[in-house]
Amino acid sequence: MFEQILHDIFPLHLNYPIIFGMFMVCGVLGGLMAHKISWLPTITGFMVVGLAMGPEGAGVISGDIITQAGQLVQITLGLILYKLGSTIHPKEILKNPQILLISLIESAATFFAILAILLLFKFSLIISVLVAAIGISSSPAVLVHVANEMRAKGPVTENAKLFVALNNMLSFLVFTMALPFALYTKDAPIGDIVGIPFYRLFGGFVVGLACAALVTGLARLLTVKTFHYAFPLILGGIMLTLGLNTAFQVSFLFSCLVFGVMVRWLESPAQRLTTMDFGYAEDIFFIILFVTAGASLHLQELWHMGFVALAFPLGRCLAKYGTLFAAKKALGYTRAQASATGMLLMPMAGMAIGLLQTANSLVPSVGAQLAVLVFSAVAVLETIGPPIAKYAFKLCEEGRDDEGENVHGAN
Repeated sequence: MFEQILHDIFPLHLNYPIIFGMFMVCGVLGGLMAHKISWLPTITGFMVVGLAMGPEGAGVISGDIITQAGQLVQITLGLILYKLGSTIHPKEILKNPQILLISLIESAATFFAILAILLLFKFSLIISVLVAAIGISSSPAVLVHVANEMRAKGPVTENAKLFVALNNMLSFLVFTMALPFALYTKDAPIGDIVGIPFYRLFGGFVVGLACAALVTGLARLLTVKTFHYAFPLILGGIMLTLGLNTAFQVSFLFSCLVFGVMVRWLESPAQRLTTMDFGYAEDIFFIILFVTAGASLHLQELWHMGFVALAFPLGRCLAKYGTLFAAKKALGYTRAQASATGMLLMPMAGMAIGLLQTANSLVPSVGAQLAVLVFSAVAVLETIGPPIAKYAFKLCEEGRDDEGENVHGAN
């Protein structure tokens, strides 16, 4: 009988609790190792552990496990995009139109820089346009986590969140406008060519708005004694947004960003939903996200793509950094503050991968070509992005050390 038990157990099949526990324990180990290096953010430790355990490392985290973790990753991205969207209030944008104008110029500069590079390397126009649209996006996960880790506060931190949120919105809008041309090349019906992108855009907005109205309406019933239900309410809203987007096949990432913006707009001053601290729960989500991101890195793509794998991320970073640095007077920034803001826009991951999945589901042949370029850029930018972000917060003197003092010793 004992032999039968052993036969049923081995080879060991990983179940969800084992996968979740493995991600948590190994992620914490990576974070502790990164904490020993002053210039390295903990998310880099999470990613290194994921890479070491992933398909290109020891193979403990297989492609199937990464796929199974997909739902948890989506919840994490939803939470991050909600937090990012909640930093935007339309009235504040209208009061500071230079932020929107600079974001539009920076996004256009990024788009055309990537487009020119890819056309120079003889990629087709539609592939170049779609990749350039994806390249406008910036990683909210890196910004939010490194800012929280360093307890960064100040104008650079807050404006960087606005720029990243606007980057992702503009990326989605440009990508949605370009997608019909990819559908057209496949001789899709005219109704699909025009209707599908519009449906995903409008549907995502409606779902985000509806969930925000529901959550803020229920939040009005909370009192001081029951405010501890605010986090489950927000998480429930994100889960509902995810479920409705899946059911109606509209854009989850855009919808969660809209959800955050509309919660900020619809909440009453007494609710404080968008200023709520999620506490230690955030670490769980970030560990899952970045261990999975590390395991998903396609380092072999860098080898196969050759010089373009470096030219694309480099051109993108220079466009973002150069535009923000040139706009320092309009923002009232010092050189250090302008440099830091440009650096904080460099990482790219979540929205880029989400848009890639959209293209792959609608036009698989185009999605396959996009994947090689996007994953090669993500491999570079998610590797160098977190340390650059940590340096940026030190450069603008808005980050704080473990004792709560400014990293440069200022009060």
